[in-house]
Amino acid sequence: MQREERALDVALDVILQRVVDIKGSLQELLVKMEREGEQVDWPSYLNSFSVISAQIYTLMKLLKNDKTPILRNFLTLPLQLNAESDEKLLLATEGRVPSFSHDFVPNMLRTKPEPDVEQRHLALEAKMAQANADTALKQINVHNKVVKHVMDLVNTAREEWETETASRTNQPQTCSVNETHALIAALGTGKGFKIRTQPPGPSPTMPQQPPPQITTTSKAVSAVKTNIKAANTIHPYNR
Repeated sequence: MQREERALDVALDVILQRVVDIKGSLQELLVKMEREGEQVDWPSYLNSFSVISAQIYTLMKLLKNDKTPILRNFLTLPLQLNAESDEKLLLATEGRVPSFSHDFVPNMLRTKPEPDVEQRHLALEAKMAQANADTALKQINVHNKVVKHVMDLVNTAREEWETETASRTNQPQTCSVNETHALIAALGTGKGFKIRTQPPGPSPTMPQQPPPQITTTSKAVSAVKTNIKAANTIHPYNR
């Protein structure tokens, strides 16, 4: 019995923590809706819905776990009724229930829906019973077709997304990490390079070229000057 009670306490603590997480996500979503109003950021809303869906899935998986006790086998009943205010109960319910009195017990431990909700549910069931069988069958078939069409679209989009993701992950490798590290080490520290030593012996010498010959043109220049002077001494009219 002690082992079962301990397992039940552990399971309730974990379940309570999961419920608190879901509650916090819902509160954040409500605050976001109140602040943004008409300026809706749909990707942010989709992320919030994804987080809430994942948290609910985790909670359901925890409840269906083999190690979790079956909660339907246990009864929930108040251990003590008191009309006075209870600080622990007020803190646990965030100020909604000040005391666990006779007025709050039927609402807190209700296993059936509220009377108004129950009357509406009975009215809908009576309306369904009065409807024609053929008409109801046609509406059901139309509804099933719409749901099937939506499911086909979702499955097609999912298959395309999975195919695209698989093609991205299966791309051939175009680089090697080891070769990259070796190249960086070779460029930075010269690792892997072999130093070639010069063999002993006479070093090769460059062939000596004859010095360039310098030609002088002093005679030619002087001859030209002499000719010019001789031409200037001749009078143009002495012919």
